Amino acid sequence: MRNVFALTVCLLCTSLPLQVHGETKALVRTSFVAKDDSRSFQQMGAGHQRYESNGIQLSHAVVIADFMLADSWSAVGVINGYSDGEQKVGFSELYLKYRPLVASSIKPEVKIGAFFPALSAENTDAGWLSPHFLSNSAINSWVGEELRTGGIEVSLRQNGRQIRSHWSWKVLGSVFKGNDSTGTLLSWRGFALHDRQSVYNDRVNFLPIPGVVDEDKLNAPAWTEPFREIDNRFGYYVGVHLAYARKAELRYYYYDNNADPNIVDPDRIYAWHTRFHSLTLRYLPRPELTVFSQVLLGDTLMGEHIVDNDFSSAYIGAAYNLKQLGWEDLTLAMRGDWYQVVDNDDVMYDPNGSRGNAFTVSVRYDITSYLSVSTEWQLNSGHQENLRFFQSDEDYREQLFQLAFTVTL
Repeated sequence: MRNVFALTVCLLCTSLPLQVHGETKALVRTSFVAKDDSRSFQQMGAGHQRYESNGIQLSHAVVIADFMLADSWSAVGVINGYSDGEQKVGFSELYLKYRPLVASSIKPEVKIGAFFPALSAENTDAGWLSPHFLSNSAINSWVGEELRTGGIEVSLRQNGRQIRSHWSWKVLGSVFKGNDSTGTLLSWRGFALHDRQSVYNDRVNFLPIPGVVDEDKLNAPAWTEPFREIDNRFGYYVGVHLAYARKAELRYYYYDNNADPNIVDPDRIYAWHTRFHSLTLRYLPRPELTVFSQVLLGDTLMGEHIVDNDFSSAYIGAAYNLKQLGWEDLTLAMRGDWYQVVDNDDVMYDPNGSRGNAFTVSVRYDITSYLSVSTEWQLNSGHQENLRFFQSDEDYREQLFQLAFTVTL
């Protein structure tokens, strides 16, 4: 599975009558980070932030290529680079898109390869970044870590302007492989808040919980490979987008990775049967104000009731451009998060319950069309049951300050 998407793209590209033209974008973001002294989960610590130390970090180096191959075919690739994590450089998306020219107002579209399901209300910029925040919500931090479509998505859409209606819609469905370990991080680390997207062949570490890593218990590693195929079964999701003019949009997704929770591979990586509902809303009451929210409800199962968890999270955010006050290039954004994992099994040596909330405020100033500076403060606090093995209580409280410069070319 590791090279299947690159191979698919190459084979399909060679079968098409190529007349390649398109564009390439690049983004580099460096951040000065000031955080508390908790070790990051990437260092197998108890912290829920991505950064391993204070100081200057390479938050993102992103190259996005979008090329037309023929009248109806295009190819998209996104390469990401970081100064942190196990895999410093790799691709997060690589897919072919087929949009045939049809006379009907209802248009088909097919995507084949590796890509994000379009369920986020906040990650709407190129490279699946947020235009408003340096760190994502708890929901989309997890999506960026553990969720990626490795397969095919088919959709039908209708643009309301074409039929002189205020309403536009899209329905879609997908089958995929390679998300069998999805649910690992929610259960054994809990929700986190950051903006690092896992790349293919990446590895995400977490706290080495004794009941997880001990040979006489679960005997699993303190890491997961998010896009690993374990049981050779297909997962699926379905979704609906509904938009009213340019003022409001609602998106609903149901996701089921259909993994066999009784399968474990030679590296002791378990398959997790993970399902969820996602509902998002974006609303523009005024041109300078955007309000967005998302709710996630799901469950995950590993083994014969070895790990059986419900999970849920929600956030509400708003971004306001201060042009009414004379500062057109200045945007203020705020977001409140809530998240929870409920442990339903009776395995006493592996407690999975966690809950918490976070508040984030961000200010972005566009110096030019190519350069912007952002500052962000975040407070994340909660309760995580498996911290009892590493500290005197199960509570945590984390603060993060970032000052970032972003160059877009």
